[in-house]
Amino acid sequence: MEVLILGAGTMGRGLARALAAKDCTIYLYDPNPAARTAATQALAGEFEAQKCRWLEKLAVPPDCVAVIEAVPENLSLKKSVLAELAATLPEATVVATNTSALSVHALAAELPYRARFLGWHFFNPPTHLPLVEVIPTSFTAPAVVEWSERFLTSVGKVPLRAPDLPGFIVNRIARPYYVEALRLVESGQTTPEVVDKLMEGLGFRMGPFRLMDLIGIDTNYAVTQAIWEGLGYPPRFRPSWLQAQKIAAGQLGRKTRQGFYTYGSPDS
Repeated sequence: MEVLILGAGTMGRGLARALAAKDCTIYLYDPNPAARTAATQALAGEFEAQKCRWLEKLAVPPDCVAVIEAVPENLSLKKSVLAELAATLPEATVVATNTSALSVHALAAELPYRARFLGWHFFNPPTHLPLVEVIPTSFTAPAVVEWSERFLTSVGKVPLRAPDLPGFIVNRIARPYYVEALRLVESGQTTPEVVDKLMEGLGFRMGPFRLMDLIGIDTNYAVTQAIWEGLGYPPRFRPSWLQAQKIAAGQLGRKTRQGFYTYGSPDS
């Protein structure tokens, strides 16, 4: 099966690796030269096996069964990329957005292929986490939802339907894990290292600050912002100035080798 992934950042290349491991042929498109270079280095083994191929321009190969949009969490950017996709989209190809919190309905509203469009929310790293939230819209054809669930199951994922509400299910529930941890550190009474050690000591695989560095501080902040706005600005979900400072300094976590922690390489 052939799949096109739009965006070669942390999630895009993670999806490429996860699906290539399930014998999918992956096409990657990203107009950013730096992202292409980083992805090519990270996916060296997969490219050598010819499971991943770069597209020089945004044109959907005719045999692609699905296109997965994995560009940054910006509504206007995603709308622009999805609109451009329409010109070369084969009639049977399903298109999925990997948005973590933006309205799938808002992304779908003006698309000419909206009956074949829905959300597939993968979790980072997709090579290890099987859950995928499947988010249909009121425009999505039932057959597309059913096909999505079959396809995701066939590549080793566990698809679960989620409503198109701010944060869907997982990110809505997970916000306090991040936001309350950030509030504690904002108060000056503790540090990211102490919070992470305590949470990991309770059995969490990763503390909130290590997890934010893995996800990307910019992505985590954008998700919190979207949920906060979508729910009418409740104080309990207010985005953190600590994250805003990190973003302004270009310290986005593992992908920049500096976040709440320092890393030797993006994948260390």
